[in-house]
Amino acid sequence: MNDVVNNMNDQFKQMMDVQTRALEPMRVFAGLTADVVEQIARKNYAVMGDVLEFSTKQVQLPLSSENLADVSSAQVAQTNAFVELMKSRVNEYAEMTQQFSGKIQDASQSVTASLSEATAATTPKAKAKAKPSKA
Repeated sequence: MNDVVNNMNDQFKQMMDVQTRALEPMRVFAGLTADVVEQIARKNYAVMGDVLEFSTKQVQLPLSSENLADVSSAQVAQTNAFVELMKSRVNEYAEMTQQFSGKIQDASQSVTASLSEATAATTPKAKAKAKPSKA
């Protein structure tokens, strides 16, 4: 009876080891996801600040002068500056995307390697090689 209980305990430990090895690499993705969400949120916050600043200036421009031509040219100049700023923000998002893509590829390779090792350690062939045969 003790052999049956010991065998079941060993199997349970093996199952827990397999699950631990299989799920541990996924923590890499959890950390990566947290970094991505934080950086995107910060970038979005910066863009919203830019939009707020531009909008506030646009609203105040008509109050700054009686001459409609001056107001219009100032609005065009500020709009052009805002467009350039948004172009630079788009480039920042593209750079961020490339960085994240590289990190995701690295994490995927790491996870794939870890899962392959975990699977190889638990396959019957691996167990048969690990156990010496009785002759």
